[in-house]
Amino acid sequence: MYIIIIGCGRVGSQLATTLSLEGHNVVVIDKSNSSFKRLGTNFNGRTMVGNGYDVELLKKAGIENADAVAVVTNGDNTNVVATQVARKIFKIPTVITRIYDPKRTQLYHQLGLNVIGGTTLMAKMIKEKITSGHFVHHLSEVNEIEIIEFKINEDTSGLTLKEIETKQQGKTLAVLRDKEILFPNEEIITKEKDILLIIVKR
Repeated sequence: MYIIIIGCGRVGSQLATTLSLEGHNVVVIDKSNSSFKRLGTNFNGRTMVGNGYDVELLKKAGIENADAVAVVTNGDNTNVVATQVARKIFKIPTVITRIYDPKRTQLYHQLGLNVIGGTTLMAKMIKEKITSGHFVHHLSEVNEIEIIEFKINEDTSGLTLKEIETKQQGKTLAVLRDKEILFPNEEIITKEKDILLIIVKR
């Protein structure tokens, strides 16, 4: 895939390095040249200095051929503007936007933005760890629906999928066990280290 990442902070640099190591063509844009030091020596993509909503710069970055754009600067307003440019002007099919202020999540959803709020997701994961003793990883959030990754530990091992679904108020999409993918069945007995992919209402 050809991917443009706008913002080379901790998240952007990690994302860019990971994607480039997986063989994707990656271009990273940041307004500060010094930010690219975070990429390290393993990054084999391109870097460009400038604003992520500069139309001419984006053209030079090859956005017209991009499969996806990730907008992850440290400013919500910048992220929204850059996202709208990618979506409205260049018609990029997949644009992911990071937001810092969780209060803006609903507004951005109303604008049709595919947003990820690190603050909200982190708070949810910590809350789950504190209150239930198991680890839940929020993989995706669209409108009122989430897909979560639920890791079975010794406390939840031995329960049926039906029992866990009742507690989580969701529906299991798949069970990952060792290197197998099990089709959902309410009578499946969970084992420690199983990973359940569950769809739930937010």
